[in-house]
Amino acid sequence: MWRSFPYSRRSFVQNLAFTGAIIPVTLALFVLVDTELLYLAIIVALEAAVFVVLGVSPLLTTHELADGVLVLRQGWYFRAEVPVAEIRSAERLSRGPARTGVFFRLTSSTLFVTSRRTDLIDVHLKSRRSFGWALGKKADRVIFDVEDTDALLRALKDDRLFAPVDA
Repeated sequence: MWRSFPYSRRSFVQNLAFTGAIIPVTLALFVLVDTELLYLAIIVALEAAVFVVLGVSPLLTTHELADGVLVLRQGWYFRAEVPVAEIRSAERLSRGPARTGVFFRLTSSTLFVTSRRTDLIDVHLKSRRSFGWALGKKADRVIFDVEDTDALLRALKDDRLFAPVDA
């Protein structure tokens, strides 16, 4: 059974507005300094790519639970598949790091895929996995968020492949 679990979009709407506002400003600047058409076309293409990938794509994706696999996504720039059978525990984390987005600390085995700082899900894996879309980071803990934390924790528990710990 396939289920979709949206994550908070607030920070991505801000990114979309910011990149959308920057594009005309930089274009006007390069037109005013009389930049060659080729360079202007390259700048437009790069800004359009950033706008779509970082601004629009996170609004189009969700986390998913299907066929015993938890799929974490954040736009088109991050995707991770975690087999539910490899999850040792999952619990609610009331407060997470101040930073949001896809990131990790070099000295830790935790991967963060967050769009907010509170009401997160903390998944502990049975062993370290490599996450290719996070520069190959090896992690045995993944912290992420969904809008309906209880529903995802219930769905994981219903799979009966592990015993989640609810905080």
